[in-house]
Amino acid sequence: MIRLKKIKSLKERVQIRKCGEVFHLVSKGVVCEESEEIFSYLLTLLNDEDRAKAVYYHSKGRFDDIYYLTLGVLGESPADWDMMDDDGLIDFSCRTVFHHSLYLDSIRSPFNVGSIFRSAEAFGVESIILRPGSADPHHARAEKSSKGCVSAIPYSFSEIEEMDTSLPVFALEVGGVDIDTFDFPEKGICIIGNEESGVSPSALKIADMSLGRVSIRQYGAKGSINVASATSIMLSLWANSSARRSRDV
Repeated sequence: MIRLKKIKSLKERVQIRKCGEVFHLVSKGVVCEESEEIFSYLLTLLNDEDRAKAVYYHSKGRFDDIYYLTLGVLGESPADWDMMDDDGLIDFSCRTVFHHSLYLDSIRSPFNVGSIFRSAEAFGVESIILRPGSADPHHARAEKSSKGCVSAIPYSFSEIEEMDTSLPVFALEVGGVDIDTFDFPEKGICIIGNEESGVSPSALKIADMSLGRVSIRQYGAKGSINVASATSIMLSLWANSSARRSRDV
C-alpha cells in the first residue's frame, strides 16, 4: 500500500490518482492504516463541489465511489490507470512479449488501427508493420482508441513485398483453417486485411505459400465482425498458445 509521504512527493495529478487507488483497494477489503490521513489530504486537492461529494461518500463508506470521483476529476477511465508509473505514465516494461508480429494490410480507419494497437499491447505483440496507405497510428482518433498503446509497440511502414518471409506467415481471412484448430506458430507474422476488401491478393499469395489462412467461425446472420474485434480474438488465442508452450518447456 502506498504511503502518504510517497503520495506527497508526486505530481498533483498523480497524487489524486494514487489517493483514488488507495480507496479502490480499501473498497476491496485491503487494510490501509493511513486511509484517514490520505482521505484528509485528498480533500485538499479537490474543488468545493468534489470535496463535498467525497465527504458524503466517505461518510457512507462508499469508498469505491471516491475512486470513481477521482477518475472523473482527472478525466480518465479505469483502463487509463493500468500499470501506471509514478509519473502517471503507463508502465509498459512489465509486458510479456511474444515473437508475434502483425502486418496491417491497408487498414484505413484510424479507430481500427488504434484499437488493434491496444489489443496488440494486451496480448504481447512484438511489432506491427503497416502497409503504406494504412492510417497513421499517431492520428488523433488512433491515439484515442489505442489508450496510449501506440507508444508500447515498435511499428514501421513497409510494402508487402518487403516482408520477412523467413518467418512463418498466415492471414486472418475467410475460407481458412478454423481458428480453434489452427496450429499457431511460436514466431510469426499475421496479416490483417482491409475493412472492406479483406487481405489483398498479393498478401494472400505470401500467406498461402507459408501457413495459409485462419478463420473465425461465426454464428450470426450478418457473417462479419469488425476487423479490430477479429484481431483481438486471434491475438488472444495466439498468445495463449505461446504461453502454454512456455509453461511446457
